[in-house]
Formats: sequence, structure tokens, C-alpha cells
Amino acid sequence: MVLLAPKKQHHHRHKAKLGLAMNCKYCNSPNVIRFGAFQGIQRYWCKDCKRKFADNRALPKMKTDMKIISSALSCYFGGMPLDAIQRHLHQQFGIYYSETGIYNWVKRFSKEAVNRIKDFKPIVGDTWIADETVLKAGGKKIWFFDVIDEKTRYLLASRLATSRTIKEAALVMNEAKRRAGKSPKRIITDKLAAYIDGIEYVFGGDTKHIQSKPFTDVNSTNIIERFQGTLKDRTKIIRGFKNMRTAELLTDAWLVHYNFFKEHESLGNIPPAQKMGLITPFKNWAEVVNPAKVSLSTKPMLLSLVQAKPTPQRKHPKRKPKELRQRPLTQVAITSSRGVYTDSKGERLSRKPRKGWKRIYP
Repeated sequence: MVLLAPKKQHHHRHKAKLGLAMNCKYCNSPNVIRFGAFQGIQRYWCKDCKRKFADNRALPKMKTDMKIISSALSCYFGGMPLDAIQRHLHQQFGIYYSETGIYNWVKRFSKEAVNRIKDFKPIVGDTWIADETVLKAGGKKIWFFDVIDEKTRYLLASRLATSRTIKEAALVMNEAKRRAGKSPKRIITDKLAAYIDGIEYVFGGDTKHIQSKPFTDVNSTNIIERFQGTLKDRTKIIRGFKNMRTAELLTDAWLVHYNFFKEHESLGNIPPAQKMGLITPFKNWAEVVNPAKVSLSTKPMLLSLVQAKPTPQRKHPKRKPKELRQRPLTQVAITSSRGVYTDSKGERLSRKPRKGWKRIYP
């Protein structure tokens, strides 16, 4: 008695006809079908944008899960060094990632976060505090200027410079004015002389400049000194920045982390941006990495940012017929005394020997 093996049921074809509960990574279209598997990972094909993608919970053209990337970003700006983040990801997810790969994630999504808050307009008070501190970039000392709002603790502007001149003080004040959309009534600074002319140049006589005295609670710069201490704790772990360009990117990203993600005890354990009651572009690093996770209340503000760019239409990747896939051979004249080779049908000629071909002579 011969037992016949049961026929394989092609469930995937049936599901493809009924449709899949999945959207395209590139255009967010639900019109997708299964398109084979590679190394155990299912591939899909979008009929609208003509692109292939994998269901690995990663961004387009990336292999790593977005959850892992957002966890690494949160650890980095939370104060952990790269080697500690590497160990944490290995213990948490059982996958080894190089320090260079983690650092590339930080740089890529730092740019994304900074670009998405360019048009954010905070609601700040009338008293601002400005100060400067020294950092290291490329083994050299640089100055970090920053301006913070006293009421909401929102960090309005920051700037890296190689000197403490009137020009640098005026530029950071002008950036704070642009982001806030108004001029303050009072600005509290330390005794640096560059602030006197810098504030006068940007705000004129409408803003009162108060120079703080040391060891006092009235008109003090303690609020901004606390922020600078937190920033120095972060830069001490990474032993300074590699160069000026990297320093500017990561300090701008630190502003995003400080204003939108870091909880402040004096504000009721919420970030300064949420304290204002405004719609924020994101609430954590997971929403920076994956814009699709942004809550419904924030989507109207980010509609133009989340929409994918139009992609060029591509042809369906079906293989060409066998006759078209064969590489045509060049017809050669029989001029050599050694002869040439021809196929079994005698239709094509070649000077080089080929399997199954015969040699003919002139």
C-alpha cells in the first residue's frame, strides 16, 4: 500500500487574495502582497509604489527594530556612554550592536528631531536667563551660550563659539528672540561684559538687563547653572565632542531632549514643552524614530512632515523570458586558421571554446 503525501495548502496565496493587515513602509498603502522570503524573513510587494520591503518592524532601508533604536537614543541622552548602551541592548534584546552603529543612530535621529521642532513656537514668560559655560570639542575649549525662560524652564537657544565676544552674545539673543517670537522684559546674566552691548543691539531699550551677583537668591542664574551642570555630566561621560560640527548637532539634540522629553521636578515631573499646554511634535524618542506612532492630537501639526515623498514608479520585478535573459553572442567571421566554435544548431559562433560546441575550420 502506497501512502501519498498530503498536498501542500498554499495559505499565503489565499491570504494575498483576501488582503493583508499591513501597510507599505514607503507610501503607507494597504495594497500589498506577499513576495517570497529571504533568510526566514517574509518580504512584501506594494502595488502602488512598486517597492519591496520586509516585515521586521524597521524603517525603510534599515534592519534594526525601531524599538531598539529608540531605546538606545533614550539611554544616550539620559547619560549612558556607548559601551554601557551596547551592554544594555545585548542584555535586553539578545543582539550585539557595535558602538559605531549606535553612534550613527544618534547622529541620524538627532538631525530628524532638530528639523521637526524648527517651526515650534513656545509660550514663554517675560524673564529670561542667559549664561555661558566651557566645553571641549576636538581637544580644544569652546564656549556654550544658552538662554532659558525662567517661568517654563524652556531652553530657547544655544550657541557654540570659540570666544566670548559681543557678536556671539548678540547671535544667541537673536536666536532666542526668533524662537520665542517676542522680546523679554528682563534678562538676567552674569558679569560678562559682552552681554551689555549684545542685549542692547538685539532688544534695544525695551528690555531691562540685570547682572546677577554671586551667592544670592534674588535675580540669580541658578536655574541655568543647573542645566549646564546636567549638560556637563553628559559631556564628561563621552569625554568631549569629536569636532565642532558634531558638538553643534548633539547640543541641539540635547535641547530637544531637555525641552520635550526630560521631566522637571519643579514643573510637576513633566517636560517644559508639555507644561505650556501646546501640541508638541513628539513626546519621546520612539515618536522621533517612528512618526507613525505620533498621537492623533499631534498628527495635524505633523501632516506635512509625516507624508512620504513621491517616489518614481518602478516596473514590476518579474523575470524576463529565458530567451531575453541570454546574453547575445557576437557573430564573428571565420578568418583564423585555428577555426571557431559553433553551437549545435550552427546559429552562433565564438572564438572561445564552450561546452557542447564544435570547432569548425575555414
